[in-house]
Amino acid sequence: MKYCFLLVGICCFYFSFGTPIPKNPADYRAIFTYPPDFGSEYLESLAQLAQSYEEKDSLRWQVLWDWGYYTHSRHLEKSLHIIQLGLDEATHSKNALWKGRFQLIKGAILMRMDETDQAEMLLQMALKEVPESEFWLAYTNLGYVYERRGELAPAFEWARKTLDLGEKTGQIKAQAMAYSDMSYLLWKQGNYKEGLELGFKSLDLFEKRGIPDMDFDFTHYVVGNHLIALSRLEEAENHFKKSIAIGERFGFYNNLSDVYIALTSLQIKKGALDQSEKSAYLALEYASLLKNSFMRMRSLLAIGEVQLLKREYLSAENYLLQSIAEAGPDSGDHFFSKQAYLHLSETYEATGKTRKALVAFKKYHELNRTIFNEEAEKKMASLEAALELAQKDNTIKEQALILSKQDKQVTFWIFGTSLLLIVSLVTYRGYRIIKKKNRLLEEQNLEKSHLVRETHHRIKNNLQVVSSLLSLQSERIQDPQLQQIMLDSQSRVQSMGLVHQTLYQGKDLAYIEMKDYFTKLSEDIINSFGARGKAILYCEMEKITLDIITAIPIGLIVNELITNSLKYAFPKMELGSLFISLYWQDSELMLDYRDNGIGFEEEEVTLSPGFGRQLIQLLSIQLNGEMSKIPDQGTHFRFVFHP
Repeated sequence: MKYCFLLVGICCFYFSFGTPIPKNPADYRAIFTYPPDFGSEYLESLAQLAQSYEEKDSLRWQVLWDWGYYTHSRHLEKSLHIIQLGLDEATHSKNALWKGRFQLIKGAILMRMDETDQAEMLLQMALKEVPESEFWLAYTNLGYVYERRGELAPAFEWARKTLDLGEKTGQIKAQAMAYSDMSYLLWKQGNYKEGLELGFKSLDLFEKRGIPDMDFDFTHYVVGNHLIALSRLEEAENHFKKSIAIGERFGFYNNLSDVYIALTSLQIKKGALDQSEKSAYLALEYASLLKNSFMRMRSLLAIGEVQLLKREYLSAENYLLQSIAEAGPDSGDHFFSKQAYLHLSETYEATGKTRKALVAFKKYHELNRTIFNEEAEKKMASLEAALELAQKDNTIKEQALILSKQDKQVTFWIFGTSLLLIVSLVTYRGYRIIKKKNRLLEEQNLEKSHLVRETHHRIKNNLQVVSSLLSLQSERIQDPQLQQIMLDSQSRVQSMGLVHQTLYQGKDLAYIEMKDYFTKLSEDIINSFGARGKAILYCEMEKITLDIITAIPIGLIVNELITNSLKYAFPKMELGSLFISLYWQDSELMLDYRDNGIGFEEEEVTLSPGFGRQLIQLLSIQLNGEMSKIPDQGTHFRFVFHP
């Protein structure tokens, strides 16, 4: 899967001809903009090189960009930390160009971590900062966002925009990427001949460019997939060998996992199940090294398919269930998830677990609605009929024993056939009526659920627009006090928006899990203050869910408390700690908040004066609550609510 495109792995500290790492800024060249000739330690050396330059030096940001961007072929979280460091520095220095570039790459990383909404927002913001010549990279990643959500048509449109821009600007890489992405999308849609033609176009452009980067490697994998579907197995294997050679040379864990999954399918077609099993386990090994949940899900699916074909049904069930669990209930890419449910249904059917087979196949059918066909309908009907017939098996056997005592065989067959026909007709008619009612109820429930999610999504988007407007307005304000007021208002709007985002992304549309909400809220506030690595939040609480009416005021209170701590509590400390606990005590809801900052004397005001203090008091009254200060090191507040 191309969710780690351009993720160039490890290059070297020394060029193979012994050229040392550049010390003069003029000697530094961005990675993979020219034919590479690297050893195996170059990526690690970028960390040392980055320290050689001042924080406001654009060369330092180029090194951080290379280091972070090419690290997430091996470790997504580490790469996110590096890119965030560059983004914080560029934002602080008010360098719009590099701020946009780091936003673009952060969006690409978050997309690969399944944070598609945040990724899309950052990519759209980056388009306002980077020059048109770099738009294609944002377009490409926006296409991946929609592909990850399972929306292939919009993904194809972004690939078309990438191609148009590449042709307009003469950028070969952009054109090659666009053809590669469209080829991959056509493979997902089952359009193999046209997809193969686009894949060959992409390879021609990559070869013309002459740089064996991650995307050239990935395109060999895409072409190989089309060739498997067209039963041109030897040609497919040749392309996979080329992909593996590039992947092993530079350490592209994501592509290596991809290609070994594809090799599993190829070897299954050849009947070489032992080889296919080895390939599937290699895919899982690389996916685990990469710490990419999506790649692990696909690797586990490949192992489960092999185990099913080897008739190792218990093992197949185990791996397929692991694959489904790894994908999670909110996965937008149903292309691979539906395959896991299909193989799981086949596994249950082979072991006589008819009811479980039916449930799994219904889930496959639900995920496959966009390409629903008559064959799937017949398959589901046969499973339901098998379940009902199994339940009537004992009755039929008893009737057969009675009929066997009849003197005349002709009477026996007529009576038995007639009875079975009547039972079948009644059963089938009942099944059709129940199925029609159930389908209508499912559609109504799904429509209502979709409308509620869409409402929360739109509210969140509207709040995000308000937040963005406040951010833009604050940048134009010269008065520091007034600017801080605008930023505080932006933080409050983001706090409310996070509630609606949590609702439409979660399973429950009415209740919010507060521990996860506090964690995300604190990360956003700390990042907005540029205090990443200087303040840490600890949620000392069990998971607790609240309705939206209660959650929003409490979220705003916590927003004000964290903001207050970051402003005043740690003037001389390198690392501050914040502690939040929310719990029920009998019928009262308790909120404890404290920090290990400098604190304040009893005669001083309890919070920073102004709107923030008034807001906390109003919100506490709204929830029928009381606030008290607890004697402690630092600052400690306790709220008791009577909701």
